[in-house]
Parts: sequence; C-alpha cells; structure tokens
Amino acid sequence: MIYTLGESLLDIIINSIDNATVKPGGAMLNTAVSIGRSKLKVALITELGDDDTSNLITSFLKSNNVSSEYINLYSNNNTSLALAFLDENKKPKYTFIKNYPNSRKFAKIPIFNTDDILLFGSMYSIDEQIRKNILSIITNANKNNSIIIYDPNIRNANHLTNPVLMDALLQNIKISHIIKGSDEDFTNIFKSSNIQIQIAELRKINRNALIIITLGADGVIADLDGQTTKLPAIKTNVVSTVGAGDAFNAGIIFVIFKLKLRRNDLMKISDNQLKQILRSGLQFSSKVCATLDNYIPTKEH
Repeated sequence: MIYTLGESLLDIIINSIDNATVKPGGAMLNTAVSIGRSKLKVALITELGDDDTSNLITSFLKSNNVSSEYINLYSNNNTSLALAFLDENKKPKYTFIKNYPNSRKFAKIPIFNTDDILLFGSMYSIDEQIRKNILSIITNANKNNSIIIYDPNIRNANHLTNPVLMDALLQNIKISHIIKGSDEDFTNIFKSSNIQIQIAELRKINRNALIIITLGADGVIADLDGQTTKLPAIKTNVVSTVGAGDAFNAGIIFVIFKLKLRRNDLMKISDNQLKQILRSGLQFSSKVCATLDNYIPTKEH
C-alpha cells in the first residue's frame, strides 16, 4: 500500500485576472492522484473542513482511485485555499489562506506493513501545531519496515529561521530512506547552490538514504552510496510547473512499486534500476508540466 501524508487544499492557478484554473491541490494530494491514475493502491492522510470545497476534493479523490479513509473532516470549518500566481516562466508564487481549527489531529492512523511506502513533506510536515502527530505516523511506519520518502519542498529560506522548524526538517531527513528535493529546496536549506555541497550536507545527516535532486531544465541527479547518476530533462512545452515535483514523486514511487523493491533493496539497487526510477520521475513530471493539471493526465494510464 502507498500512503501520502500532507496538506490538502483548493488550488486557484492564476495566469491573469481573466485566466484562472481551480484544482484540488496540495503536494501529497497531487502525488496521490497521479498514483491513483496509475492504478496503484494509494491513500491520502490529511485534514479538511466540512464545507463544499472539501466535498469537491473528496469526490475528486474517489473518482481518481485515492482512498479517503484517513482524511479528518473538521466540523464547522472551511477548507484551506492556495492562490498560485504563474510568472513568465510558468513558475508559481503562492499565497495561502489557511483555515485550520485551534485543535488538530488525524482521525485514523494506518496500520503500516513491511514495504508499504509513505511519502511526506513540505512545510506541513514541520508545522508545530501538528508535528507531534506527524512524527508519530512516520515513526510508526519506520518501525514497521515501510519505505519512507521525504520531499522538503522548501520554497523560501525565511521559513527556516525558526530553529524548531529547522530541527524538525533535519529530523525528517535523518529518518527517511529516500530524500528527494529540488536544487532550490536544498539551496534554501543549506545556503549553497552547489549540488555537491548539498549532497555532502545531506550525507552528514543521513549516510544511507538514496538522495535525488531535481534540477529543473537540467534534469535530475541522484547519489547512492557515493555514486552519482545524472539524467537530462525531457523536452517539454511547459504550460505550468505547478505539481511538477509532486508528479516526479509519483513517478519514482510507481517504478519502486512495480519493481517490487523492498526497503533493504534500496541501498543495493542496480544502475539500471536507478535510471528506471529517475526516468519515470522525469516522465511523470514532463506530462504534468504540459498541462494546467497538478497530476498526470488520465489517458496516460
């Protein structure tokens, strides 16, 4: 079983005042939908209000083969929104409208099994208000030999000026078996745009994880046990980059699941298997960048 843990909201993607698109969003929701459209079993662990927006989102998840069993609906509460303003390069700048209650929790916790996959990340994963609950889920998955994938998704270095948040982020890196982020993420985290420095800093925290760093138009680089592998990007007519990294996550999970890789296999995967994983991530990401959707097109799978 595949689980994604993160914030869910309604994305309003804005090209101009007369050109906006509304989609269910949130990094882990985006990934879950792409996985569901790939015909794999996936569940989303998240929080929503009990308004019309959450009805729209849960209906959308059901129609895309994503289990909503682990979604907590807060009564008398609105669902959060994200305004994504696209620049000339189709990269988004976000404004978030959060609507969480003062007291938060997860309604139901999965029973993790050996070689289940848990993906988590973004600022949500280090949110002080619910951090204890999130850490409990991650720790439980780890104890039950699930594969843990972490995507920090840090778009602004100012978010990490709080030492409590930074400590939580480093803890996430330490506990994970696959660490996947963009060069922008790790530049914000480690204050250096040098990829080798970023990998070295990650290795100080986690010696054994598979590290994957996406490089935008320059493709992707991975580090496994000191050996690096780099693949070029797929040429794409970019319409929007919203959801590109989330689709990359879905792509790598798709191949890990299809290859039936176990957690103990990750440190000894072959060069060919690693390239399959990275190539799938690039393919999923390319498909999303060619649309205004946050997920791969339904006709592709």
